[in-house]
Amino acid sequence: MKFIKLIAIFSIVIFVSCGSSERVIMGDGTVYKVKNNSFYQNGSDISETLSEAEKQAIKSTLNERLEAERFAEKQQKELEKDQADVEEAIEEAKEKQEELEAQQEQLEEKMGAREEAREEVLKIQEKLQDKKERFNKLKEKGKLSPRDEEKWQARFADLEEELNKANEIYKNLK
Repeated sequence: MKFIKLIAIFSIVIFVSCGSSERVIMGDGTVYKVKNNSFYQNGSDISETLSEAEKQAIKSTLNERLEAERFAEKQQKELEKDQADVEEAIEEAKEKQEELEAQQEQLEEKMGAREEAREEVLKIQEKLQDKKERFNKLKEKGKLSPRDEEKWQARFADLEEELNKANEIYKNLK
């Protein structure tokens, strides 16, 4: 059984390889079909009527065309490889751009948070300064009782603690 399959495959290979034929169009427009060492024109075998020089010219033209086809196929494969390389480079560039955009977004967020922290520090400093000025005016006018002074000192302590926390946050964001 294996022998029969082997013979069948071998005969198919021989049939396909022997059955290959090529068409050749000469410079004057005549079309020949070349099959192994036989030359056909319009379906009839003209191998005997052609001179050796004509046969050689037909084979030469056929070889030139086959060489050109191989060269074009090789060039096509190289172009496809180059195109694949370019597409890969484009994909890498896109990924790199996305990374850079993400890094820029993080940097902008960090800068925004830092600016907010700085503004918070300035706001607390200004509030503390205003409270101290008001306290000093009231004290100069003599409108503060000892109990009021304790309340003011507690407010100052709270604001100074708040200012220290805000400063710490701002320093950590640098």
